[in-house]
Amino acid sequence: MSSFVRTVCITTGILFIVSEGIAQVFHRGFRITNNRAKRVAIPFELQSNLIIIPVRINNGEELKFILDTGVRTAILTNGLYVEGVPSVNDRMISLMGAGNAGEVSAYVSNGISFALPEGVAAEGNAMLVLKEDYLRLDSYLGTQVHGILGYEIFSRFVVEIDYVKREVTLHKPSSFKPSRRFTKVPITVEDTKPYIDGVQLSVNDSTTIDAKLMIDTGASHALMLNMKSNDSITVPDPHLSGYLGRGLSGDIFGHMARVSELGIDDYSLEEVVSSFPEENAFLQATRNRTAHNGNIGGSALKRFRVIFDYANETMYLQKNRYYRRPFDYNMSGIELITVGPLLETFLVSKVIKGSPAQRAGIQEGDMVLSVNGLRFPELNLGLFSTIMSRRPGKRIRMKIYRNGILFKKKFRLERIL
Repeated sequence: MSSFVRTVCITTGILFIVSEGIAQVFHRGFRITNNRAKRVAIPFELQSNLIIIPVRINNGEELKFILDTGVRTAILTNGLYVEGVPSVNDRMISLMGAGNAGEVSAYVSNGISFALPEGVAAEGNAMLVLKEDYLRLDSYLGTQVHGILGYEIFSRFVVEIDYVKREVTLHKPSSFKPSRRFTKVPITVEDTKPYIDGVQLSVNDSTTIDAKLMIDTGASHALMLNMKSNDSITVPDPHLSGYLGRGLSGDIFGHMARVSELGIDDYSLEEVVSSFPEENAFLQATRNRTAHNGNIGGSALKRFRVIFDYANETMYLQKNRYYRRPFDYNMSGIELITVGPLLETFLVSKVIKGSPAQRAGIQEGDMVLSVNGLRFPELNLGLFSTIMSRRPGKRIRMKIYRNGILFKKKFRLERIL
């Protein structure tokens, strides 16, 4: 499960919940091919707080997959990536995700082999192949992403995620021994997804609730809350309203605000940028699912070294150097997407009304040629997000192209949330 959210460029995850139709999918399971190895370490890319690992399907070319605790069955976003997939014999099912466009379609392809670095493999698995590229991950992340991998990995290994080293370590469960430096946190695994109960949420300074949250490595936001799940979950002031982003089932609308405190065991995160999607976007995707108050995503999880032990329904946390960093928020009011064969063209997809960028005259549809002198390939969406979240008062210079005319725009960053 994952979700794009932003009224300014807030999150870039993929809110993703799959229908019951794939409950019958058969998995033979991943394994470490070296029987003597107790663990393997796999480097990953971190893009918009999402973990992206290399994967080969049916001995084909290396692809990039998001490692997502919110996904039951592996997803291939476009059948063009793997020869012969989907086949004429693959059945089609319907999926439901976040957004307001209803169900989407996917093929169930069987007999799929997967290979990860360091000798991790699986044969005879099933995989979902989206009929169309509904997610458009490349455009929103600014890098090629071909699919999503989830429960097949987390159910077979004890999975350790080191966001600082950008390394995923897969431990054989029989050989895993947690370090005393980690805090042991009970979780439950329900419908293949991990949940944590008893999370302390101070939605505003006067209201604290015990919340149950899904732990979602495939969401780049910090926190997403369902306002209908508890009367005390209301949108704090100040807040921003409007378009939040894109999920599997279309666009998501709602509100963005800061939650005073998010507490897990002895850990406390403050002034957490959080999204409050409209009821239809959230509940349509979670209908008949485990009752919970929302999800916690990559922007919060990356502040820890995280270990998932599904078999023993345990998560281990150890704070890292990101722990005390404030939750950043885009202070320009601009959201970009990338297009083109090399994702080399930056287009303004949204501009917040009243934001510094809007006052400077930047409009949706503008082509961004440079930011503070940086151009493609030095400039990418990750660096753009970093620049726009650094500090209030920072001067931004942009060259844009509109209707055949080159414009130079200047503005200073401001806190708008």
